[in-house]
Amino acid sequence: MTPLPKRSPRQKRVVGIHAALGQSSALELDRSSNLHDAAYERMRQALMDGHFVPGQTFTIRALAAVFGTSPMPVRDALKRLVAERALDLGPNRTVVLPIMTRARFLEILQIRLSLEPMVAARAAVRITPAQIEAMAADHRAMDEALHKRDASAYLACNRRFHFRLYEAAATEVMQPVIESMWMQIGPHLNQMFRVPEGATANADHHHMDLLRALRRQDTQAASKAIHDDLSDAADALLAADNFKE
Repeated sequence: MTPLPKRSPRQKRVVGIHAALGQSSALELDRSSNLHDAAYERMRQALMDGHFVPGQTFTIRALAAVFGTSPMPVRDALKRLVAERALDLGPNRTVVLPIMTRARFLEILQIRLSLEPMVAARAAVRITPAQIEAMAADHRAMDEALHKRDASAYLACNRRFHFRLYEAAATEVMQPVIESMWMQIGPHLNQMFRVPEGATANADHHHMDLLRALRRQDTQAASKAIHDDLSDAADALLAADNFKE
């Protein structure tokens, strides 16, 4: 039997990125928009959805090969993400997804617990019935993904569920801050599937509470549902103990 040829480090990085992001058809950038913005948005979404793992390294060439574009849009996207502290510069022209410290996680949690319940309350009196039903569809898709133990689909649906709510609030200042927090915490969310199932069951309960609050435009209940959702998820992640001291 002829042995398989060994992969180069660059080939291994390309394969690793493909594995993280899914099938190649899902990796194609939107050619109708600016490729620099498209590469940035694709990476940002992947970070928020937990497709990459802390400590993972990227090179411009490997990402360009995956996205099917020249290195320049990828270089620009990575520079923007480094500036936003979602990624760190590594050695030999690499970019690294940092491993978060426990203290940094708790600081981000404090910011999220201040902002996201406030935005939820604001959304409760602005959201439309159609937007609520779209969130309900995301919630059902989360249940289906959870039943299949499909972490990637679950986290993508969870992100859509939350950001439909935040977009309904129509904030110009708070939304970008929330997005920045999600980019930093997203890579750790896969840990939710490595802790007891009660963590995801709590999320289901809080999301149902939120949907009920939105349907009756109850600002306090909407705020509490998001606060409790974030708190329980944080407890589960801290219990997994995958943060640096």
